[in-house]
Amino acid sequence: MAKEPICIRRTATSEEADVIVAWLDDQDVKATVLGRGSLDVHALGVTDPQGVGIYVADEATAERAKGLLEEHDQNVTRSGGRGKHGSVFVKCDGCGHGNTFTTDLCGTTQECARCGVYLDVPEAEKLA
Repeated sequence: MAKEPICIRRTATSEEADVIVAWLDDQDVKATVLGRGSLDVHALGVTDPQGVGIYVADEATAERAKGLLEEHDQNVTRSGGRGKHGSVFVKCDGCGHGNTFTTDLCGTTQECARCGVYLDVPEAEKLA
C-alpha cells in the first residue's frame, strides 16, 4: 500500500508554494505542490480556502523540511525580510530555481545557479 504524502505547509498562492518548493530543492528536500485547483480557478487567482499544500513523501523528510522552514522563517524575521546573514532570495523566472545572494549584491544582475539566466537582485530598500 502506497503511503499518503505529508503536508508540511500551506500557502495562500501557488507562486509562494513554488518558491518554497524551489528553496527546499536547494536544500536537497524533494517536495511538491498539491491543491492548485482547477485551471479556471487558478487563472483567476483564486485559491482553495485551505491554501495550496506543499507535500513530501515521508515522515523523516517532513520533519527535516519543517525544521529547515522554521529556521529559515526565524532568520528572515531576525534580518528584516532579507534572509539569513544578510541574504536575499530570488526565484528564477526561467527555470523556477531559488537563488540566494548576499545583500552586497543588491542592485546587481547575477546568473541563476541552475540555468544561467540573468537575474535582477532587488535593491536593498525594496526588501524592507
